[in-house]
Amino acid sequence: MPKGPAPDRFHDLLTGKALGHLATVGQNDRPQVNPVWFVSDGSTIALSILADTVKYRNLRANPAVAMSILDPANASRYLEMRGEVIEFELYETLEWVNHLARKYTGAEFTGGSDGQQRYKVVVRVDSWTGQES
Repeated sequence: MPKGPAPDRFHDLLTGKALGHLATVGQNDRPQVNPVWFVSDGSTIALSILADTVKYRNLRANPAVAMSILDPANASRYLEMRGEVIEFELYETLEWVNHLARKYTGAEFTGGSDGQQRYKVVVRVDSWTGQES
């Protein structure tokens, strides 16, 4: 598995509207995978996570993650990035999740309200693998 950030040839997957599939390690040492909205420059991945979720508890206990992105136009093309959480930034407004919602929906986020504890979680990408066809 190549080390370092994802290469530019996968830039479209990182900036497009394909969901990431984030894998965390649960308390029972079993994987848990969820689809997530994200932004990434290839060297970091940033996403929003509610504080009262299993995903949040998993990341606090074990910061190791993997995330895959499947090309919606070509099921044989994908990118997987592995790394570690390096930052949890608390947001009690919808400012951060609105940034993600605009990327994916073109509009403000409608599934929550100010006052909910959400974290901007930043992952350092340590290695990647991918396939192009």
